[in-house]
Amino acid sequence: MVTIHENMLTNLIENLVTDFVKEKLELIMREEIQHFMQEHAEKPNSRNGYYVRTLDTKYGKIDDLRVPRDRNGEFHTQVFEPYQRRDGWLEEAVIHMYKGGMSTRDVAHFIEGMFSSQYSPTTVSNITSTVLEDVCRWQSRGHLRSAIR
Repeated sequence: MVTIHENMLTNLIENLVTDFVKEKLELIMREEIQHFMQEHAEKPNSRNGYYVRTLDTKYGKIDDLRVPRDRNGEFHTQVFEPYQRRDGWLEEAVIHMYKGGMSTRDVAHFIEGMFSSQYSPTTVSNITSTVLEDVCRWQSRGHLRSAIR
């Protein structure tokens, strides 16, 4: 009888999920550019292959994601913003951690654990500062509701 170690099984499942997400993201972007080209058929333009990028998602890091492009450089996918390297899950997770009262150090440990790599204090600070305004707005909403009651 062949046995599969738990780590091997976990890695296999993670790879299957990541490959599935990559496949579906690429499918969505192919449909997007096809629709874009049909909408802008009056302008001289054509598809121009792909460029490759990396995207960190809550399902894992997707390497070699093929993003379609057009000759005029007018097409931009709606799947993510230009130069975006992470989907919004990390910022949402940071907000929830702050709401739960976690310290910046705890947040840093979480981020490092999720990406299996060290993040500099500056990077952690940049990530947390992007959501700090939302956290403050969320916290002030709670105080306003208490004051109204």
